[in-house]
Amino acid sequence: MRSRVLILAALVGVVAVALVVAVAVAGAGRSDPLPEISAPELLARMIRAEPPDAVSGEVAWRNALFGDVAVASAMGHVPAQSPLTASGSGRVWLSRDGIRAESQGGGGDQVVVVDKRRRTAWVYDYAADTAQRLTVTGEAPGKSAAQAPGLEMLAPMLTPDVIGAYLQRTASLATLDVPGQAQVAGRPAYRLRMTPAARDTALGAVEAAVDGETMLLLRLDVYARGGDVPVLRYGFTNVRYAPIDPKTFVFTPPKGTQVTTKTIDADALRGQLRMGLRDLAGKRPGAPDLTQKARVHDELRGTQLTLKQADKLTPFRLAWARDYSARRFRHGFVLGPGGPLTGSGAPLVEALAAAVGLDLTGLRQGEDHHGPSPGASDAGTAPTGRTSVLLYGEGLGTIALAQTRTTPELEEQLEQVRWASQLLGSTTVDGVEAIEVGTPLGGVIVWQRGRTTLVAGGMVPMDDLRSFAGSVR
Repeated sequence: MRSRVLILAALVGVVAVALVVAVAVAGAGRSDPLPEISAPELLARMIRAEPPDAVSGEVAWRNALFGDVAVASAMGHVPAQSPLTASGSGRVWLSRDGIRAESQGGGGDQVVVVDKRRRTAWVYDYAADTAQRLTVTGEAPGKSAAQAPGLEMLAPMLTPDVIGAYLQRTASLATLDVPGQAQVAGRPAYRLRMTPAARDTALGAVEAAVDGETMLLLRLDVYARGGDVPVLRYGFTNVRYAPIDPKTFVFTPPKGTQVTTKTIDADALRGQLRMGLRDLAGKRPGAPDLTQKARVHDELRGTQLTLKQADKLTPFRLAWARDYSARRFRHGFVLGPGGPLTGSGAPLVEALAAAVGLDLTGLRQGEDHHGPSPGASDAGTAPTGRTSVLLYGEGLGTIALAQTRTTPELEEQLEQVRWASQLLGSTTVDGVEAIEVGTPLGGVIVWQRGRTTLVAGGMVPMDDLRSFAGSVR
């Protein structure tokens, strides 16, 4: 009899636990604190939302790009709290009075303070015991400057329908959706996720957590393809929207700190800007007509070069991927000191100006493309100082191959980063030792061929990048 009572009591207990679990699960499915929303609707709300008057809280970041490389002795001079090399944490305060950010890490703490009322900014490094102070002088921007045309004027036009149509047009590159909700920094938040369309990219997804009430971005996660743990994460672990004491943005360095100062004259900068705008306004012929618009479109397309065109415009023998079929060659660009060049070798900015009848005589900077240059080399009349960029593949699976002359300045920079290959890895390209920086999200390979420096990079698996670089001749 007693055994029956015990068995019955056990059964009742099991049933009770099962009921509790069932109710909890069912309740969890019904208790989402935020209404469902589409990606276009969420983006429209984010654009239209008024920023909070004050935001403060604890933040943390995680960086698994380089594994444990940040603790290696050879990188001891790199601040351990740097988001570029390691994980860390800190605190932030933002309001109409200023900005304050404090970060803590094994390499030393840092403080950045911007006092909008006093128009000063401080950057203080505890480990080095140094501080930099920036002060802005001159007349402060008035209301008219604050009300200059900006995103707030476009916001009414950026409706969910308009945003949705744009997302459909860009779906060949990436898709955007809201896969669910989460509790982030103690706040109910929407998960806004971007997924690349390319299957040959190392990037898996980028996900943002958006506060469901304030529309503030609370956290950003970046995933490698096939990974369920973010490679990069930055965001709030706790957030508050309470008022902030203006004294928070007043900074006084500790006694004995080495302080350097710099002053910016806002009046002088505005004067230079106004003079430049007046010069351009005086040369502007008016609104372009249909013929001029067509010429502008043609000039823009004219910067997308074939291999033959790119080779003609560079002062070195152009290399490209040979017997490589994983990603097809798309097009190339050649960049001069003044920006992209058209197929004829003219700077794009000048070509666009000519297309609409704008005379830039007297404003031209950089190389003169009219006639041979004193710095012309073995590529005919192509001046030195040009860089070619060849693109292979589509979307976020693209590999870029950049090439330029190896100047003494560039050689010095390469020497400064060669130490990284001892920690991050190295490889060989066409029998030449190369610098390799690889991460779960892609990387770069740098090598030299004669007097030319080549850089292959992309958000692609490192095996893909090595295979590509090995085909370049």
